[in-house]
Amino acid sequence: MAEDPDDDAQEGLEIGMVPSPDGSPQRLSVTFGVDDPIIINDENIDVDNMMAGGQKSTTTTGGISSIHSGASGQSSYADSRLSGLSSSMPVTNTRKASFIDRKAKWPRSLSEVHRQDHMNKLVAQRRQSMLQLFPEDESSASIEEEEGQVVERKETMEDHSDFVKHLKGFLAKQGGLQSMPLPSMEVRLQNVSYRVPSLDDGSGKNKIPTIYNTSPLYSIQRFIKWLRANKEDRPSNQHLVTDVLTNVNLVLKPKCMYLVLGPPLSGKTSLLKAIAGMLQQDTFPKGYNEDKYLTGKILYNNLVVSGDDVDEKHRTLFKNLVAFVRQNDNHAPRLTVAETFLFSGNCKDERVRKNRKGTRKDGKVGLTLEGLGLSHVQDTFVGNEQIRGVSGGQRRRVTLGEMLIWDTPLLCGDEISTGLDTASTVDILRILSYHSRLLSRISVVSLLQPSPEAVALFDEVILLSEGGNIIFTGPTEAACGYFRNLGYEQPDSMDNADYLLAVASSDRKHLYRAETDMSNESEHGSSHTPASFAKSLRESTIGSQILKEQEKGWEVDWATATQAPKELEPFRKKYQNSFLVSVWLTMKRAFVLWRRDYIFIRASVIKNIAMGLSVGFVFHNTDISRSFFGVLFQGNLFIMLGAMTSTPDKLDDRAIFYKHHDSNFYPALAYIIGQALALIPQMLLDVMLFGTFVYWMVGFVFSAAGFLIYLALFFSFNFTMGQLFGLLATLAPSKSVVSAGGAFILLLNTLFCGYIVAPAVIPAYWIWI
Repeated sequence: MAEDPDDDAQEGLEIGMVPSPDGSPQRLSVTFGVDDPIIINDENIDVDNMMAGGQKSTTTTGGISSIHSGASGQSSYADSRLSGLSSSMPVTNTRKASFIDRKAKWPRSLSEVHRQDHMNKLVAQRRQSMLQLFPEDESSASIEEEEGQVVERKETMEDHSDFVKHLKGFLAKQGGLQSMPLPSMEVRLQNVSYRVPSLDDGSGKNKIPTIYNTSPLYSIQRFIKWLRANKEDRPSNQHLVTDVLTNVNLVLKPKCMYLVLGPPLSGKTSLLKAIAGMLQQDTFPKGYNEDKYLTGKILYNNLVVSGDDVDEKHRTLFKNLVAFVRQNDNHAPRLTVAETFLFSGNCKDERVRKNRKGTRKDGKVGLTLEGLGLSHVQDTFVGNEQIRGVSGGQRRRVTLGEMLIWDTPLLCGDEISTGLDTASTVDILRILSYHSRLLSRISVVSLLQPSPEAVALFDEVILLSEGGNIIFTGPTEAACGYFRNLGYEQPDSMDNADYLLAVASSDRKHLYRAETDMSNESEHGSSHTPASFAKSLRESTIGSQILKEQEKGWEVDWATATQAPKELEPFRKKYQNSFLVSVWLTMKRAFVLWRRDYIFIRASVIKNIAMGLSVGFVFHNTDISRSFFGVLFQGNLFIMLGAMTSTPDKLDDRAIFYKHHDSNFYPALAYIIGQALALIPQMLLDVMLFGTFVYWMVGFVFSAAGFLIYLALFFSFNFTMGQLFGLLATLAPSKSVVSAGGAFILLLNTLFCGYIVAPAVIPAYWIWI
């Protein structure tokens, strides 16, 4: 590339090697300047025709072929600047380059032009697609068209999707939607606020925990400072609270998809938990001026789920009406994807357990696998950080599918796109959108920086800002216009989702233009605060419409109904299976997990043989009576050490259990019994290998009855220690506490087992141990 004398006016960039017409390699370079046209391999570019639209041109220059179609008039949001230059523009010999941004050296990408119109077009296309898929909803939907221009309908995945075909076939075999009816449910949040205690450093400010301010040295320093200060200057122990959600009012309708957006720490997860009725309803401790953490009401068809005046007798019903997809992917790593879905279906849907179709495509599990794009990895372990399995994005889809196996009228998904690429996210959201319309489900999903194609699949947007303030809720296509009327300029280079997130964060001050602000809420010409945003929303047409909706009567009123609807009957049962079936399911699952841990089983076999031989050789054919007690002590110590070392791993299963318990998969007692029964083969293996070598090598009573009694006592002690350390793993908050507690239990057993310290010298107040 020739060097331009004016370095500030022209820059060059080499972007690779391409073949020339004669087959030899040729270097491809792009040159552009502030006042000059763009040059690709010494050829100028004219994009006036492309900006005007209406032509298709193909030009080859230096072995490069570029094709441009002016009919679309819109580039994909994902096109890069360089690809826009090299593949989207015609190459001519004119000297015009009117699209260059004169304020920057890098030309403005074509994908950044009119992104607002692009977003609205995507929304309108999606609405038309859904109307053609569900014609019965035409009266309740509206499509805004610009100045009579008909929005061209795009082909969507649902038109030719194998999943949709299989789903329709599945419903036809089941007898249609009438065979699996879901209750039509409306959710309302009325003046919901959620506040929690905050850490206080004594100065009235929230304290972020650090190594320093949580150390004893910091406490001593604060005490000395308190002694030296005057009585008036001494900091008081103020009790601060943090506003997680503030005065939330929402109305959620069936067959709708709601997108929750907001910057970090804006309360997205708390809002989803509030909608699902999962927020803690504790009271503040003494010293606070507050009463309850949660105030206001969350209602399902006029039944109060949480907040003030909760209908406690319907607690089981509320939990079964909601499927909540968490942020974390907690799964049994040695179960396959299909087995994870099957276990969820067997626990929550009696039809999945009884039809025995497994992962066939005409079954519910097979359909879910196909819809989420997991059919090709259905026999792969889910895996985790230590065990190789599916990819992170596929594991995220497993988390979603586990909660989609059974049908509920309300689905809450917390950042379900984590680890997924844009195309996968859009495909999954299309499936959710189709499913929501088909089953009259409410879907509330939070996403982190979604693409325009993903945002267009939602009916409404709920935008949160600091302090849990809702600063916008309404139709997707109206969100950006609402904030532009408040004085916030949307750059051409920023798509709608990024613009909304910027307005909701502290970066909004860079977008604010006081001359275009039509509200009276900004202070001294500065940008709005979250509280003033929330006030503007309440005073707007949208806020008034929400209040009118909340004052309306309920289409289906469960509170005043004389007889409960039939479709609610399956949800009134806390657990879909009997106690014995739940024990069988949990035992089978735990046994499969144990059987697939080949490394643990092999190590256990080697350990038992080695320990049995070592103890047997040490006390080989002994005739000293005290040595027999030493053998028994060695056996007990060996069992306790084995139980203690395997206990910390049980903490990893607690997150899975909590997830299943919150969704009423099975009773807690059934889980405990199932886990205990599944470990019997491992205990028998330990007892048989270790006990057999020790019993016959040491020289105990040479009889079958004595040998069986010895093994029975050994097994009972092994089982008891396993459950004792399992209880410790249930109560301990962390693995370090489990290790410390296990060492303490081992110490007590060693001291008071009667071998090291004779029973006669143990004090009476310790003998019970």
